[in-house]
Amino acid sequence: MQHVNIDNTFESWRFAARDLLSKRIAPDGVIWTAGAQGRLFESPETTKDLKPTLSVPKQFLRLAKFVACYNDAERWPLLYRLLYRLVFEERHLLEIESDGDVRDVNAMAKAVRRDIHKFHAFVRFRRIDCDGEEIYGAWHEPQHFCVELATPFFERRFGEMKFSIFTPKGCAHWDRKNLAFSPPADKTKAPAADEMEDFWLLYYRSIYNPFRLKINAMKREFPVRHWRTLPEAVLIPELIREAKY
Repeated sequence: MQHVNIDNTFESWRFAARDLLSKRIAPDGVIWTAGAQGRLFESPETTKDLKPTLSVPKQFLRLAKFVACYNDAERWPLLYRLLYRLVFEERHLLEIESDGDVRDVNAMAKAVRRDIHKFHAFVRFRRIDCDGEEIYGAWHEPQHFCVELATPFFERRFGEMKFSIFTPKGCAHWDRKNLAFSPPADKTKAPAADEMEDFWLLYYRSIYNPFRLKINAMKREFPVRHWRTLPEAVLIPELIREAKY
């Protein structure tokens, strides 16, 4: 049995998977673990002599980058099992939607994409005065490990301002030139309220239409777990009560 320890990232998994495939080690012969201990294969040089004979469908690689963010340790053996089958058994496996492994990875990727969508919609920056310089900070609580996939959106949209996004799944920092990532943070890193709070409250109240309120639909699109991180969410209970009269 091959024990493989990775650092819980797609690149670490991909590196280990390449080595396993080169030795044609079957999925049921591998035990995957992930954590802070570092990966089993410490340096890319250990595979420098691999012959580039294994061809992996680009569709799998695109899919795997999302699945690697899914918050479940089972994603790593699932990805390797699917990869092994694609390389050695069924080249067009991803086209078989009824296959259990294909169904599972598609569901994981869909959940991560939805989490990224919520990330983009529910991050609220607050201004922080740091030695006379304006920096913007935000606290967000994603369900999956999607910080690195989600934050380039903010780099493109708010490229002229320095910002940090703190989450329990990892943090992102933009200094107007480089986007960097750091380990997870706890909520003590969340920035305090600023004058932008009043703007969000005013804006949310102005677009709210009590005659179109559908509470269950709202909670699906605006999950309750995100309410505590958004300034405008403090208005929701009051606006729901008002809509009932």
